[in-house]
Amino acid sequence: MTIRLEPLAKTDIDGVMSWVNDPRVMGYFRDRQEPISREDELAMLEKLIASGYDHVYSIFHDTVIDNMIGEPYTDSKYVGQCALHLDKTLRSARLFIAICHDHQRKGYGSGAIQQLLAYAFDVLRLPSVELTVRSENRHAQTMYVKLGFNFVENQLKSYKLGDRVLDMVLMSARDPKRAA
Repeated sequence: MTIRLEPLAKTDIDGVMSWVNDPRVMGYFRDRQEPISREDELAMLEKLIASGYDHVYSIFHDTVIDNMIGEPYTDSKYVGQCALHLDKTLRSARLFIAICHDHQRKGYGSGAIQQLLAYAFDVLRLPSVELTVRSENRHAQTMYVKLGFNFVENQLKSYKLGDRVLDMVLMSARDPKRAA
């Protein structure tokens, strides 16, 4: 399995629209629960692309297909979005990831996060990356721990989903080359 990250482009709008209004995906996001129009999402993509603080990528799964007739070709499927939102003052970043519901639990998120962490630590030279995850999302927390994240704090009653008030967990990964 090959996971490829490509810088976000306006041409990724169809892929983004495949998950951005899906409540099975968006229910895990803290900042927005309302549906968004294609036009508004395109404006958001343009803003993210122009930002100097957001490193946003589309996630693709590439499979080499041998059609037995001629040259093999690569089948590329959009599977989600990921980002590092920089806080230059603190020299850290907040990680964001969204995987289309049909592509979840197949290793795409882990592969994308590994690449993002390598970029954050080796290229951007950040000492740490953090994220928040719903306290009830044990599957994601287990994955994050396997990828080098540690629990930092519980953020009680910090997230509202419809009528429910939920707890979040702050997690952080440190550059292993800088760890003492």
